[in-house]
Amino acid sequence: MDALRQFCHFYLMNPEESPQRVLAEAGRYPRLADAHDRTPVILAMGLGCWILREGDEFILCVEAGHLKAVSNELQKFDLENPGGATQTAKPRTPEKTPTVSLFIFAWMMGLFFLAQHNASGSWTDQGAASAGRIIQHGEWWRTITALTLHADFAHLAANLAAGLLFAAFLLPVLGTGLTWMSILLGGVLGNYLNAWFYRNEAHHSIGASTAVFSALGILTACQTLFLLREGRHPRLWEIILPVGAGLSLLAWLGQGDAQTDTLAHFWGFVTGCAIGAGMAWFRLKERLTPFLQKSLAGLALLLPPLAWILATST
Repeated sequence: MDALRQFCHFYLMNPEESPQRVLAEAGRYPRLADAHDRTPVILAMGLGCWILREGDEFILCVEAGHLKAVSNELQKFDLENPGGATQTAKPRTPEKTPTVSLFIFAWMMGLFFLAQHNASGSWTDQGAASAGRIIQHGEWWRTITALTLHADFAHLAANLAAGLLFAAFLLPVLGTGLTWMSILLGGVLGNYLNAWFYRNEAHHSIGASTAVFSALGILTACQTLFLLREGRHPRLWEIILPVGAGLSLLAWLGQGDAQTDTLAHFWGFVTGCAIGAGMAWFRLKERLTPFLQKSLAGLALLLPPLAWILATST
């Protein structure tokens, strides 16, 4: 073994420090440990190998003349060790965030705000999430209409800023239709759970913040589940980071003055976590066709106006 180590040289260095040899890439890995796991295969062949770092990835290199033989042995190693080190990672091209839906959402919320503050006072009364009306009288549409109502411009601006930010992060992860439908569903379920909690009280709430915190919960759950399903054992901090970030934002943004419905924020976050976990676990984005994504986006756009038709006709 000592003779083998003397014959085969193993280096860990930056690309600019690489030896003056013609090297070829044999594998690209997200972690240094993944590259290390494959070096014994190359050393056992009596060959040298080098690990070069490029950004956040580690590239396992060999001399170009030995690339074919090494690649064959590494393929055998990967087939024989499916539960071992992470398979070779291909460079991922970040998906472009489709911004059109963000503009549509902002315009839609602005139009509802103008309608609310230019109509009579009954507009808010008809659409607010009244616990008694939702639970005792079955006026479920209030769980949707309440998301479109805001007390003043500052209330609207705060929800728009946070909502657009979280949605922008979710769009590349879930796709346009799944993103907006899941955010709306989380807001609706959050409002319903909040109404059920206050079912015996005269409780009213308005604002898109329940859906905003639902978006935060979806994002937190998706990032956590994706880590757990990467095919490797993530470090503890990799799991704690998205969960801790989500809970910290909930605690920081979810608090307010006496008029803030903190419990609604909590329920929105909880329902969002449940929805996001389900979508990430079953990989719904990968299962949906572009047609279904567009259909869900259209449905999410139509549901608030349809809910208002029900609210104003009863």
